[in-house]
Amino acid sequence: GHNHFSYALYPHASDWKTALTVRRGYDYNYKLQAMQVEAHSGTLPPEHSFITVENKNVVLTAVKKAEDANGIILRFYEWAGKSGNVQIQVPKGAVSATLANLMEKPEGTALEMTNSDQVTVPVHPYAIVTVRIDYPRHHRRQSNAPSAD
Repeated sequence: GHNHFSYALYPHASDWKTALTVRRGYDYNYKLQAMQVEAHSGTLPPEHSFITVENKNVVLTAVKKAEDANGIILRFYEWAGKSGNVQIQVPKGAVSATLANLMEKPEGTALEMTNSDQVTVPVHPYAIVTVRIDYPRHHRRQSNAPSAD
């Protein structure tokens, strides 16, 4: 069959970790796609993120609806060999956040949350981490809360 390959060179100073080479690879391979919609009433903010991960040494690889509850599952990994706390902003209205296993079952104690939309997650070097964010069952959607649909 027909195969298509793309290559990119990323010249940088220092080592690959300092140059954020992993992030540049994701930027290259997963381009932002803009979609035009029909005109509708209302206003939108100039910028919005459903999920924000503050740490540059962490890559968010999955966001999905929880299978058994009104919540979301986040999966990320640490690629630079650094331990510390990861700050994640999630949709407002969360009631709890916990580490979870691959079956989405909570493990351990609740994670630190601030203002129902900021979660602090401890991370170890090169770790793959799954976080479960739970919302009330009959939660009315706020501007950036996930739908139970």
